Amino acid sequence: MYAWLIEIVKWLLRSAKDITEIGRNVASILAVVAAACWFLYTTQFKRRLQFDLDCRFVPLQQNPDRTVAELQFIFENKGFVEHKLWNLNVSVHALDAEDKLTAKEATREIQFWCRLLPEIQLVPKDYDYYFVRPGVRQIITHIIAVPSAISAIRVTSGFYYDRRKRYPHTARRVFQLPHARNHA
Repeated sequence: MYAWLIEIVKWLLRSAKDITEIGRNVASILAVVAAACWFLYTTQFKRRLQFDLDCRFVPLQQNPDRTVAELQFIFENKGFVEHKLWNLNVSVHALDAEDKLTAKEATREIQFWCRLLPEIQLVPKDYDYYFVRPGVRQIITHIIAVPSAISAIRVTSGFYYDRRKRYPHTARRVFQLPHARNHA
């Protein structure tokens, strides 16, 4: 009398076991797909651009009051995608007087009050952007004149990863002029 009920319960148990097995297999496949997507996103498509500044000084023999400064913007693309630099900017400041250093109260950062170059965009409007291909070390330069009486300059530069001006990447360095090294 209860044989048909027992058969239905056996069938339901087999079906539940099959459904559980199918669910486990689907979950495993989804986990593998998610891991592959995460790996590709984090290793290949993420921005991996190293940015640094350097400066070379060239004293002028015919004009001892000025020194030529070659500002170097060093980019090394360590990723797998090409990077476009839409708006590379730079500003250069110098110390007013070495004997009267002033610092920001909150951070104790020394102030460079003498503006030699206000913030400017280095990417020409007709270029639209500079690019750095994967695996390439690219150096972009900008040449300015610096008064020889100055002992140190501070170069601040940065760019955005997209045109919407989000996620800035910046660098700031201080460089000592060659004559200041000789007197130290």
